[in-house]
Amino acid sequence: MANNRQLFKLRLAQVLSWLMVIFWMGVIFWFSSQPAQDSARLSIGVMRLGGEVISNWQLVGIIAFVIFYHLFLVWLVKIQSHVLLKVLLFAVFLALSAVIVYVLYTMVRPRIGAFGIFEMNRWVIHLYLRKYAHFIVYLFLGSFLMNALTLSNIRGWKAFGIAVVVSFLYAVSDEFHQYFVPGRTALFLDVVIDTAGASVGIALYGASNALMKLIRKKRPRT
Repeated sequence: MANNRQLFKLRLAQVLSWLMVIFWMGVIFWFSSQPAQDSARLSIGVMRLGGEVISNWQLVGIIAFVIFYHLFLVWLVKIQSHVLLKVLLFAVFLALSAVIVYVLYTMVRPRIGAFGIFEMNRWVIHLYLRKYAHFIVYLFLGSFLMNALTLSNIRGWKAFGIAVVVSFLYAVSDEFHQYFVPGRTALFLDVVIDTAGASVGIALYGASNALMKLIRKKRPRT
């Protein structure tokens, strides 16, 4: 009975993981189906939202830190490890937080003001935003593919290779699709950016998976 239940959970996880891949491919297809003017309006809307967030970046930063701080504490309490290691991890977390705040205040903030990045032509920002969006969207696709392959008992370099090839082929088909959309063009550079983003997502998934396995092995057995 227990084995049947575990098998059902595994099959359900496999189905859901592949459905997530298909859903995300559908999201990419939907974005690519938008005519150039509609796509530009969407990007500019995102830029305006980003401008509102950046104009209140102190408040956003504090909220993000508080959320991340509590999640870190919950994780720290749950892991089974020596108390000295937990204290060390907490100290490292605080030190990294202090470094990030220092860098933001002393380096990033003055340069943003000096270069007037928020005064740039909105179409220049729009171009960079689209390239970053390509990278991020395919980063998620790569991680979703790796998750589905791993749950389907395809692991290691084989899973890495399959995920990269599938991501590359989908990026090629996506650019081919855009060729027929009014105002859109097919660019080989976008295929390169998409594949690079997918590769990073695949690598991040593999690294996090390996780290979780290492943590489980280090846990003391009761």
